[in-house]
Amino acid sequence: MKPFNWNGLPISRIAMGCEPLGGTDWGVIDLSLVRRAVAAALDVGVTVFDTADVYGLGRSEEELSAALGVRRKDAFIITKFGVRWENESAGGRARTFKDSSPSYLAKALEGSLKRLRIDAIPLYLVHWPDQATPIDDTLAALEDARQSGKILNFGLSNFDANTVSAASSRNISALEGPYSLLRQDGAETAFKAAREAGLACVAYGPLAQGLLTGKYAKSSRFESNDRRNRLAQFDPGQWEANARILARLEDVARKREKKIAEVAVRWVLDSGLIDIAVVGAKSPEQMIENAGVLNWTLTDEEVADLSQSLGS
Repeated sequence: MKPFNWNGLPISRIAMGCEPLGGTDWGVIDLSLVRRAVAAALDVGVTVFDTADVYGLGRSEEELSAALGVRRKDAFIITKFGVRWENESAGGRARTFKDSSPSYLAKALEGSLKRLRIDAIPLYLVHWPDQATPIDDTLAALEDARQSGKILNFGLSNFDANTVSAASSRNISALEGPYSLLRQDGAETAFKAAREAGLACVAYGPLAQGLLTGKYAKSSRFESNDRRNRLAQFDPGQWEANARILARLEDVARKREKKIAEVAVRWVLDSGLIDIAVVGAKSPEQMIENAGVLNWTLTDEEVADLSQSLGS
């Protein structure tokens, strides 16, 4: 891995996904429980927290800072910019659009520093590709921010392999993207490019938005305020394929006396591509369960057996 400024912090292999702290898109959320999950994360050795300025239109960053309190110095915070928003419309949702221009970067960075109440962001990511802004312009502005001490490391999120390879000579330190037994898309190719370039690899969605916990079925339905009501993997037509993957997970989980979710996240960590897996939590209990993926590994045979379900 390329030199990475961890700022002296021990880095956990799982991160707490902090989008629920934004209070939207995940159904009914009790923010008091999510705040307590942040403290529980630190208590069980999770030191990495993943957020973005657009989550809750800044609220996730503010809530994360408040929940960490004086323990902010013990946390390695990942946040992102590049999805710009305008005032909420009459329908209650803000209009969002991609903008990773240097001018917006400067504004977004100051906003995140203020909301997080920190002097420097440990890892600052370009959230999504912005077709209107040359990536070299964005990377040059990020390097300026690093040189000024406002960020310690920077990288890309949701970018393809070609961009990752081209950008790897520009001091980027990390790639974040989706990766799970259910979802590969182009992410696997991008992570392989990142691994070859020596970048830190961070995977979000290792539980496929909860599907790989085993808690849901073909008949499961979600309210309009829960994004899972529009995600393809929860469509009833996908459940034949889902069932095959869940059956393999259940078989390994039973033999290893682990939970299905633990095995699913462990597969991501043991795939050879991923350094940190981002797992969301709505309560302290969920966060403690998430930490159950630490301190054990799957065998090579188990990883290979689970991987076979991708093409079945």
